[in-house]
Amino acid sequence: MTQYEKLILDFLSQNPDVFFSRKEISRHAADRTLYETDPHWAVTPLASLVARGLVEVNDQGCYRLKKGAVIY
Repeated sequence: MTQYEKLILDFLSQNPDVFFSRKEISRHAADRTLYETDPHWAVTPLASLVARGLVEVNDQGCYRLKKGAVIY
């Protein structure tokens, strides 16, 4: 698991029942410098987390921690 994936999982686990947009995740999961340098940094790690079944995406394209997902 990459550092960015861990940042996203930590952020999503704070509010596991809430869906967040990709932009919200990019802005709040890491420090401000990362977002200002690359506002789209979360795209690849989110795709990986969805593919592994740890994060789910709704019809509006927002993400949340998948219920029952085992995070290690």
